[in-house]
Amino acid sequence: MYRSRPPAAVRPALAVARHFTDAAHRASQKPFDGSLDLLPHTELPGRFGWSHYGLMLPSLPDPHRYLSLMVMAGMTGLHAFDFPQEATPDDPQDIVVASASSGADSAYVREVLSIRRDGRFAPDRAEFGTLASITGTHPEFDIRIHAGDLDATLTMTCRPNPTRFVKSPVWQHLGHVGRYRGQVTHRGATTEISGMGNLEYARSISPYVVLRRATNRQIPLEWFSYHVVDLPGERQILFTQLGVSGSIVETNVIRRSLDGTVDHKVHEGYHRILETDDTPTVDSHGNEQLLPRVFEFGCSGISVVGTYDCPPRFAIGRGYISGYEARVRVDGEEFTTRGYAEHIDERPHRRRNGSGAATTGMP
Repeated sequence: MYRSRPPAAVRPALAVARHFTDAAHRASQKPFDGSLDLLPHTELPGRFGWSHYGLMLPSLPDPHRYLSLMVMAGMTGLHAFDFPQEATPDDPQDIVVASASSGADSAYVREVLSIRRDGRFAPDRAEFGTLASITGTHPEFDIRIHAGDLDATLTMTCRPNPTRFVKSPVWQHLGHVGRYRGQVTHRGATTEISGMGNLEYARSISPYVVLRRATNRQIPLEWFSYHVVDLPGERQILFTQLGVSGSIVETNVIRRSLDGTVDHKVHEGYHRILETDDTPTVDSHGNEQLLPRVFEFGCSGISVVGTYDCPPRFAIGRGYISGYEARVRVDGEEFTTRGYAEHIDERPHRRRNGSGAATTGMP
């Protein structure tokens, strides 16, 4: 079981990080100021080392059930997100790990690309080889995805104020929440789609800005759990939890909506693995992970019990992306909906079925 309170030695650094995440939450109450564009910014001297682009649609019709685009440009220096062997040894910044997937058969691709060779970037455009593109400026973006037997095109019209996860001189991360409309084609069958989605962009410093070479010495981020859950009335729950060296270092639960209500954020929360698969899943590098089958997360007034019903896609750092059916309780209201998950578990010792459910954070 992870300790819910981090070691004393790292608490001062975490207090500084909490200051910036709370400052970001306050900034989420204001209209987007256009300060972030779609450039990867991995070549600015001494500044940003990696960028992230992501599209998360939790609720699509069968057979898709969810739609995801996950892109990491540049190396992060975090164990959970990097495979140094995939980068060019003398320039770890010139790498894009991009994936796209839905829950349908053969609707999944993960590619390792070059920023210079395979990417095309402008302030209002980001292309990742033939896999995907994002074009536009806030509040409207067009997204195109081609992944195996899946082709998707959609337009997202975003809320005036994004959800800011982090806002600091060295790390900025936001999620544009908005309504999307478009279509998904799979093996000749086209489905019209619409709903509420999340479009993310982030950029941050990295040790590789200084090192300029790939290395196996990384910050020991072992546990990462991120969820986007749709609620009735154009509302969403966002859940994030990070674990480093055997301790939970951050948990955030955010409630947000499209009706102009201010995002509500709490730092307390928990995550429990209730059932796991019977056998580990092996990624393309030969690493094994025993993946959850049923799990629960929440905080005061919120409980989400998720049951995966889509294939796990090796697509987020050393972990997996998938979709699930969610049984949700919010302030006494109960309903069944859908959720989207990013899950990385690199802990060296994990409790499995028959020995008790693994729990992270305080229930």
